[in-house]
Amino acid sequence: MVKKDTLKKNFTFQLLYQALILIIPLIQAPFLTRTIGDEALGVYTYVNSIAYYFVLLAMLGIERHGQRIIASAKDETELRKRFWSLLFVHIIFSLISLLAYIILIPFIGGNDTNIYLLNIIYVASALFNITFLFYGLEIFKNVVIKNLFCKIAEFILILCLVRSPDDLWIYTLITTTSLLLGNLILFPSAVKLVKPIKFNFQDCKMHLKPLFVLSISVIASSLYTVFNKTLIGLFMEKNNVAYYEYANKIINIPKSFIAVIGTVFFPRSCAAFEQNDKNALHRYSQFSILLVSLISFSTIFGIIAVGDIFVDIYYGHDFIESAPILMAMTPLIFIIGLGDVIRNVFLIPMKKDTYYVICVVLNSVVNLVVSFSLIFSIGVIGVVIGTICAELFGLIFQYIICRKELSFKVILKNTIPYLVIGLIMFIVVYFVKINLPFTIRYLILEIFIGAMVFGALTITYIFLFNKEVKEIIFKALKSLFKKSS
Repeated sequence: MVKKDTLKKNFTFQLLYQALILIIPLIQAPFLTRTIGDEALGVYTYVNSIAYYFVLLAMLGIERHGQRIIASAKDETELRKRFWSLLFVHIIFSLISLLAYIILIPFIGGNDTNIYLLNIIYVASALFNITFLFYGLEIFKNVVIKNLFCKIAEFILILCLVRSPDDLWIYTLITTTSLLLGNLILFPSAVKLVKPIKFNFQDCKMHLKPLFVLSISVIASSLYTVFNKTLIGLFMEKNNVAYYEYANKIINIPKSFIAVIGTVFFPRSCAAFEQNDKNALHRYSQFSILLVSLISFSTIFGIIAVGDIFVDIYYGHDFIESAPILMAMTPLIFIIGLGDVIRNVFLIPMKKDTYYVICVVLNSVVNLVVSFSLIFSIGVIGVVIGTICAELFGLIFQYIICRKELSFKVILKNTIPYLVIGLIMFIVVYFVKINLPFTIRYLILEIFIGAMVFGALTITYIFLFNKEVKEIIFKALKSLFKKSS
């Protein structure tokens, strides 16, 4: 069998990757808002949301199903058959999706046909997406290093070639090509790791049911993520899509770091369920909820405290409409983060796919009903409220299904203290803010004060009241000092 990387190594690579791919857009975003502008960025985001549906069709439920079957393969022969038969199925559906998108373009393109055409590259990139193999094998290094190279090249080309709203097609070409190349360059490593092998129809058939079941959840979940952009673009001016998207970009920063937790623990949880190792699952869930709480409440209350100043300085005054949208979105950081823990540590590893599909379908219904009810009266905020209601419903539903495996006391123990700490931080930063002018220097000062308050209170709480976490920290420090000596 292929040798897996250690949990610590995977965490390191994933955190490094998430940090770098978030830093790049952080530098890039204010450049784009000032060069391309809200109208052109709104068009890009809207067209990209349409193309995304065809990427979903191509991917089906391959990311979760693929990781699960790769992680649970018992020997090398089984691993090879599972991967190559799944890849064959994936190629068939990807080609169908790509053809469907190309056929649709003349009917929906209109004045933006060139942007739709360039997104053919984006849809085609799904054909070569095999990251599920590396994540299932717990070898994150390959994905991280090679995709990072593409991201840096993309960033440099955008800064060099994009100068005005007329360059929207150049921006689209660069971003879509980067995705395609990022997937393509993983193939040589995949072939080296898992050598091709003969497989039959039965090998392919075994993937169809789980793929279709998981694809329903993936498609349904898009109705309250990507579909929000489509909804805003259909019923409001396109610049509102840009305001929503660029508020969401900031929210995605803490969400991306939280996603690392689920990405790393998912294959371990799958293996733990196969071995009926309940102690491991308890450790994974407790540690995951703790990390989610730390990241969530520090960023939620930080954004609420300084979000208006941050948007004005960072994106420019033309994007000030993003500020209230950004602050309204903050509860999603914690709700989605905790939902990811339950889903990745318990629900999907337990193979309760049907419950997951039911949950996501019901989520989408909640989102559509609430969003349609509110968008005409309160605009984009109505769509945000619809998303929050949907995600909260999904969180409660998933917890009810997994309540026997995850104690509610464990959730409260690892969330309430950090919620209180975050609230204290907000009060301190808010009273500092109202006495200072709106400048970048004072914004940095406010962020620094908030970080110091949250960090100091968190360390105090852990060392005085949380023995389990304190022991984990001491063990980590001892291990570090041993290696350094």
